[in-house]
Order: sequence, then structure tokens, then C-alpha cells
Amino acid sequence: MLKSVTDFFTSLIDLVLPPRSDFQIVKKLDEKTIYSLPKAPYVAEMDWIHPLFHYKDKRVKAIIWELKYRENAIPLETIGKMLFDEILSVISDITLFNHDAEFLLIPIPISPERRFERGYNQSEWISKEIFKNDLAHCLLYAPQWFEKIKETPRQSHSESKQERADNLVGCFHADPRVENKYIILIDDVVTTGSSLSEARNTLIAGAKDVVAFTIAH
Repeated sequence: MLKSVTDFFTSLIDLVLPPRSDFQIVKKLDEKTIYSLPKAPYVAEMDWIHPLFHYKDKRVKAIIWELKYRENAIPLETIGKMLFDEILSVISDITLFNHDAEFLLIPIPISPERRFERGYNQSEWISKEIFKNDLAHCLLYAPQWFEKIKETPRQSHSESKQERADNLVGCFHADPRVENKYIILIDDVVTTGSSLSEARNTLIAGAKDVVAFTIAH
């Protein structure tokens, strides 16, 4: 009886406030489907960035939009595992030559103004899901060691890649404790690569190396 009443009210709400199309797409994604999503294209000039999926696929786009703008994290458990497996592959290659290597997992930060406006940072959500898979404690989760100190304009279609890069100069600050560490940067999506490149430029002054992983490109 209770289930029938619940189903009735759910249907009534859906009738008055129809579910978003992106939400409907994401809601139907199971683990098998997520693993079969089209892989991101290789971009030679950004070979240090490792995206999982091709953003042009409507299901991938729905995941990003729900995550970025609607506070919806339905597929993150599976995606977090996939990203961790990719990260582990990179870590394994590094530790072959540097047994003392230390790895920091750092989400791309947002400004205090953007956090107040949105209420959350989706890159932190992704990072926490990745970190849940680190049962061997290969990574140190250190979001507090990297911050965005300057608000930047939202990326627009009218901006060139150079204009985007110029707007981002000096917007990040790294804690000195990143020195001699390998940095694993996490973001939801890479488009021009300007944000991740500026973050890398800021960190690389002290860090051993910086690589990035994203859900999509």
C-alpha cells in the first residue's frame, strides 16, 4: 500500500515538474553502460591530461551537466573506480623508477565566490570517489594544499584559447608542501585545457610532476 502511495505521488510530481532530460539519461546508466561509453580522443598537445570519455556523446554530456549544475552524483561510484584504475597505472610506472615517490590527489579548486554560489565543488566529489578505491593508501588527498585565489570569467564561446589562458594567469596558489610530490589533478571535463594548464604551471614550480584526470573531453 505504502509503495502504491509513493508511486502515485512520484508520478504526480513528475507530471507537474517533468524530470530533466539529462537526469533521465543519467538515471538509466548502469555500470556496464558506463564502461562502454566512447573513449575520449587523444590530443597530443595535452598528453599529460587523461580524460575517460568523449564529451560529444549525449550520455557523457548528461553526466557532466548533472554533476556540474544539478548536484547529481548518480554514476560517480563507477566513474571513480575507472579513474582510480587509470591513476594506478600511471603511479605504477613512476614507482618503478622512484620507490620513494609521494602522490597527492588534488581536485581543481573553485573560488570562494563560486563555491558560495553553487554550494559545492564537483571536482571534490569526483576526487573523494576516487580516493575510496585507494585501499593500499597510494594517495594523499590534499585539497587544502591548492586553492583558487582569484575569480575568473566563465568560459564563453566568444573567447579564444589564448584569451581564456590570459584570464586564468595567477588565479591559483599552491602550498609549499607540494614540493617534490607528484600531483594528480582531478576535474570533471577538459575543453581547451586552459584551467588545467594554469594549475599545472602553478604547481610544477615545486612539484616533481603534474598529471590530470577528467571524466570527459
